[in-house]
Amino acid sequence: GRQRQAQKQLIAVGRRLWMRSSDVLWVLYRKLRVSCGMSQASLQRSNRILRKLLASPTAVQLLQNRHLHQVVMCVVFGASKVEGEAGVTFKSIIAEHKASLDCGESLYWSVSMHKGNPKPPVTDSQKGNIIEFYNSVFIPACKDILLNDD
Repeated sequence: GRQRQAQKQLIAVGRRLWMRSSDVLWVLYRKLRVSCGMSQASLQRSNRILRKLLASPTAVQLLQNRHLHQVVMCVVFGASKVEGEAGVTFKSIIAEHKASLDCGESLYWSVSMHKGNPKPPVTDSQKGNIIEFYNSVFIPACKDILLNDD
């Protein structure tokens, strides 16, 4: 009864999360392909990484007090780096995201920097920009998924 209903609801939430992240990834890829030559290999790697990441316990840690788009942008940057595409920079990712999916400046410049369970609310002293988040939180949490996505 109740447990089965809760399981169905979790599956539905997971499906919506995947669909939204996939939409954001596709929009960014279409723009970055034109502006800086992001390859289909980077798109495919990003797609595999997102699938693994969203199915892992790491997803909860990364999404808590953060925006899904922040994680997708980090996946795109990381996948492009692994594929050796120097043209895909955070500057270009932010520019294309702003032009297509603008969610406000805080998305890029006010990212929660906690690693684990923060005590809400997150204060300004616990925030950094998307690049700091990528280096300090995303990479330590996702390095294995980024490098071993086969």
